[in-house]
Amino acid sequence: MMKKDTLYLHVGWSKTGTSAIQAQIQAQNAEFLARGILYPQSLQWPDHSHHPFALAFRNAGVYASDMSPAQAVDKLEAEVEKSDVENVLISSELSPFYFDNPRFRQFVGQNFQQVKVIFTLRCQSELLLSLFNQLVKDPNIRYPSSLFSLAMNNINWLNYHQTVKRWMDVIGQENVVIVPYGRDVVDRFLGLFNVHYRKADASDTTIVNPSVPTRCLSMIQSKARQASNNEEFLAIRDRIITASKYVDGDHDKHVLFDVPEQQSFDQYFKHSNQTLAEQFDFDVSLLEKSTYNPVLVLPPNFNLEACQVA
Repeated sequence: MMKKDTLYLHVGWSKTGTSAIQAQIQAQNAEFLARGILYPQSLQWPDHSHHPFALAFRNAGVYASDMSPAQAVDKLEAEVEKSDVENVLISSELSPFYFDNPRFRQFVGQNFQQVKVIFTLRCQSELLLSLFNQLVKDPNIRYPSSLFSLAMNNINWLNYHQTVKRWMDVIGQENVVIVPYGRDVVDRFLGLFNVHYRKADASDTTIVNPSVPTRCLSMIQSKARQASNNEEFLAIRDRIITASKYVDGDHDKHVLFDVPEQQSFDQYFKHSNQTLAEQFDFDVSLLEKSTYNPVLVLPPNFNLEACQVA
C-alpha cells in the first residue's frame, strides 16, 4: 500500500480554543476533505474531539477509553484505509506522547511519510484560571482543591518549551507548528490547512464549552461538595449561577488569584516561553499579559438569598 502524505496531530494545550477548533473542523469537514484532509469520524466524542483515541493511550483523571492503544490504532487505520485522501488530522488536547507506544510508531511508519504536530498555546496564568473553571464546573470532576494546588500540580505540564522539545526531538523542529491563543485562534488554525473559517449562520455566536462565571467558582466548590450525584451537583451549580446574576459585584471580596501570584506564575515560565518564541519565530507577547488584576469572587459560604439586588 502506498503511504499517505502527512499525519497531523493537534495535541493541545487544553483551554486554548481546542473545543471550538474541533467543532469548526467538523462543521467544515467537507472542505477539509476537499483539501485532502481526513478528520476521522469513528473516534470522536459528541464534541467532535478525538479524545477516545487519546484516552486509549493514557487515562485523564476520571476519563478513560474502552479501547487499548492497539484497538484505537486499528480503528483509525481502518478508516484511513477506506479514504482516498492523502492527509489525516487528529485533534485532542488530552493527547499523550504517542511515540512512546510501539503500535503507534508502527502505524505511522507503515502509513505516513511524515508527522506534523500542532500546539495551541496561551499565557500560563490565563490558562490556569480557565482550567480551574473547567475542573470546578464539571460534575464528573468537581475539583476540590485550591487554584494554588492546581498550579503546583501542573508546573511541568505548563512548561510549553519542555513538552514541545520532546516532540521536536522525534519529528524535527520543521514539523512542529505553534499557534498562540487569541480571539481568532479558530480562524488561524483552519488557515494552516488553507480552509477559510465560516460561520454556519451569520447570527451564530455559540460558544463551545462555555465557562461558568468566575465569581461563582468558590461557591460552587463549597456548596456543591456534598452533592450525591451529578444531577444534584448540576442543580446546585446552576442555582448558584442564576442567583448570582442578581448580586452586586461589591460582594466579590474573596481573592481567588491575586496579582503577585499571577505575576510570579507567569515569571516562572518567561524564559522558556521566550526560548520557544525565538525557535519558532512568533511574538512572545502573545503569551504575556500586559495588565494584571486580582481575581475576586464571591466568598465560599456567601448567602446568595440574603444579598440579592433588584
